[in-house]
Amino acid sequence: MEIDIDHELDTVRRKVEQTEQRVQRIGPVTGQAASGDGAVTVEVRPGGLLSEVKLTPAALSSGSEALAAQIMALAERATKRAGAAMHQTLAPVLGPEGEKHLASLGYEPSDDDDDESFDSPLGFRGPR
Repeated sequence: MEIDIDHELDTVRRKVEQTEQRVQRIGPVTGQAASGDGAVTVEVRPGGLLSEVKLTPAALSSGSEALAAQIMALAERATKRAGAAMHQTLAPVLGPEGEKHLASLGYEPSDDDDDESFDSPLGFRGPR
């Protein structure tokens, strides 16, 4: 079986161009999560790199350990959302084989976790 290198390179170039166009349309891929009362908000990039943490004075009243736990829990939720956003951005361009690779990197479709709530500084309190 002979491989047509020029054809394969053209295919890769087209996929790269499609991905670049898609990312330009969508903007930066991030995930956000906030406490139920809005006192703590975090934003992360795919892979979990924190890009922003916002705290209100109410968030500071819960104590440092509870606040740290809440930030960690929100960052975990935001990381899942960033991974889902990355999957949504790249999967249409990469196709079924590419989706397998995305999943191996932890970029999975969303589980629709919007019913979860972090109303208290002690963290997740369950579905409503």
